[in-house]
Amino acid sequence: MEKKLYAVPAGNTVKFRCPAMGTPLPSIRWLKNGREFRGEHRIGGIKLRHQHWSLVMESVVPSDRGNYTCVVENRFGSIAHSYLLDVLERSPHRPILQAGLPANTTAIVGGDVQFYCKVYSDAQPHIQWLKHIEKNGSLYGPDGIPYVQILKTGSLNMSEVEVLYLSNVTLADAGEYTCLAGNSIGFSFQSAWLTVLSEEEVVEEVDLMETKYTDIIIYASGVVALVMAVVIAVLCRMQSSPSREAFDVLPVQKLSKFPLRRQYSVESNSSGSPAPP
Repeated sequence: MEKKLYAVPAGNTVKFRCPAMGTPLPSIRWLKNGREFRGEHRIGGIKLRHQHWSLVMESVVPSDRGNYTCVVENRFGSIAHSYLLDVLERSPHRPILQAGLPANTTAIVGGDVQFYCKVYSDAQPHIQWLKHIEKNGSLYGPDGIPYVQILKTGSLNMSEVEVLYLSNVTLADAGEYTCLAGNSIGFSFQSAWLTVLSEEEVVEEVDLMETKYTDIIIYASGVVALVMAVVIAVLCRMQSSPSREAFDVLPVQKLSKFPLRRQYSVESNSSGSPAPP
């Protein structure tokens, strides 16, 4: 009941459910745009499946648009939930395939592969899964149409028709695969490639990738080492510069004259008398 908006093409079947439980067992009734809704209110009628708590309308038309409310109640109370139905006019166009599907895939011999194809179509589409094959050395016939092998066919009503499963693939499974969808207006198709690798090729790929990453790591390590060496050199230069500047800026002072005391010399003479000052 998380989905509250239903937008469906005209002609489709719509089913609303309001599963409930309680004691005593509750009853359920349906409203359309706030008014009681019964089978005689709609061309084609409705199906009320009380045991499944559901309302079913087949082949909806634009006049079926509106708000549908289920009211579940017993003597203790009631709970209501509403759905909004929008019926889309059919447009005459060929099927539309979701972009990017199926997608190119790579697998190893013995592995499993899944191709997906999402188809949108108002008119009931018919879906085929094809594998392109080669005949007499050519992929195309004289009329220019490719040679193909039909792998799977069905309509959207069938379960998982939009998925192609390939189990235990071999090298022969490699090639082009096509999802072909057609309706009364026309057809559309999209293709994808399957690449199958042997175990030896996988080992070679791994070795090549390891060599590539090793070269990248060595190159990156060299660049990092070079950058670190430059940074260290710059830091050393910055640390040594201030010490030199300290010595360079020491002021040069002029030596001042110190007063010298007068010196006396004593000379000895033969007379023993002191010399005059």
